[in-house]
Amino acid sequence: MFDSADSYQDIFNQRADAYHQAMLNWPDAREQEFNAILQGLVITAGTRMLDVPAGGGYLASYLPHNVQLHHLETSELFARLFDQHCHSGSRHPLSLCSLDHLPQADNSTDIALSLAGLHHTQNKQPLFDEIYRCLRPGGMLVLADAHAESATARFLDGWVNTHNSMGHHGWYFDQHTLEQLRNSGFDDIKNENRDYHWCFDSVLQAGEYCKLMFGIDRAEACEISDALTAGLGFDTLADGRTGLRWQLHFITACKPVD
Repeated sequence: MFDSADSYQDIFNQRADAYHQAMLNWPDAREQEFNAILQGLVITAGTRMLDVPAGGGYLASYLPHNVQLHHLETSELFARLFDQHCHSGSRHPLSLCSLDHLPQADNSTDIALSLAGLHHTQNKQPLFDEIYRCLRPGGMLVLADAHAESATARFLDGWVNTHNSMGHHGWYFDQHTLEQLRNSGFDDIKNENRDYHWCFDSVLQAGEYCKLMFGIDRAEACEISDALTAGLGFDTLADGRTGLRWQLHFITACKPVD
């Protein structure tokens, strides 16, 4: 199922603390990314939402307080960090679970979201099946992760892989992902690449952030900054900040009403 040595759970049971520290140090760096996954969604009071895998629960900061959000996570370390730090006492609970057995009841969820974690899961079909079961008829799934042919995937499985002692190998979105969603029963499937920025005060700060975020232990921040410049590129933003060019592939899919 999801218990290979390269699985999301195994990876983040080892390095979720560094990832979490990056999010604590620079909580607004990925603001454009979190807003991108919410783009176009109708979210009202009481909307029942899932975030899976939820990491340290970062998406909650971009949602109205009156939604019913349930964080689902497989990494015990991420769950402990969620409880110990900024989300202690959160009104939105986090549950540890397997991705092939979600704790939600049938037809109980309006919107399910998954941001940038599924490239660590090789076989996504069981999760898609489970999300389909949990969604109400007419409910929506929104996925965001790198496409297999993107500069994002090449950078992660290339330079990051070489400079992280754990390595980095992802199973990224492609045509097969769309086929798996159809196999689960989803329809009205739409997909597109979206370009945006991770935002920092400097190129060096971007290197410091990515060193923690991606567990890069074989290079210093200045070297990472050079690699980001060469592999992805930066722009000067309207507010004077430095924007690291980033791209994910966004997929929306609906559970049919009938």
